[in-house]
Amino acid sequence: MQLVRNLISQNNVKYEHFAYYETVIDVIETHVTSQPDICIESCKSLIEGVSKTIIKKLDNTADDRELKKMDMMPLFWRAAGKLSEFDNELELEFVRPIASLIQELSRIRNDRGDISHGRAVPKELFSSPQFSNLVARVTEALAYYLLEHFFRLELPDDAEIVYEDNHNFNLWLDEANPIDNLSYSRALFDQDNVAYVQQRLEYLSEQEESGDLII
Repeated sequence: MQLVRNLISQNNVKYEHFAYYETVIDVIETHVTSQPDICIESCKSLIEGVSKTIIKKLDNTADDRELKKMDMMPLFWRAAGKLSEFDNELELEFVRPIASLIQELSRIRNDRGDISHGRAVPKELFSSPQFSNLVARVTEALAYYLLEHFFRLELPDDAEIVYEDNHNFNLWLDEANPIDNLSYSRALFDQDNVAYVQQRLEYLSEQEESGDLII
């Protein structure tokens, strides 16, 4: 899991809260051999946690109660899909079949997990260290891929953006997305502020390149 550790550490200044996942990584690494099912259960938790955090950072319409009810695969897929809206280099269709490899983690957790569900003894089903090692490696690859794309978005603090200070950008948005008797830019700012901020960055970049930078 060193790749994920290093990535989180490199982005600690802007995204310090992601350091929380190092605790989960500790559990995964500690139990790969000694308690494989705890390792596997923690891998599921890592993917779920990273996915939830990315969704909440990029989609201000996300509902906590809804996210808590979602299992790992829907969460992962929603996070990857949202990331792809901001980063067209994310290979969404390639990630889909890879992610399906760990779709069985929910079933395995239910059958063999030692933490989330009370377990009667003697325990009948056990995972092998070789299998938990495989799951840990796949988990690391998927978590790293999501986080690497998320961290490089470099989104600014939304609180710094004031709608009224961006007249020309708002006008450009409204002309490109006409809605009868409504302002598309205002609706986007209020309902999906992250998307508004990202499109503003792209607009400013294009204007700067053309020499016509007027916000």
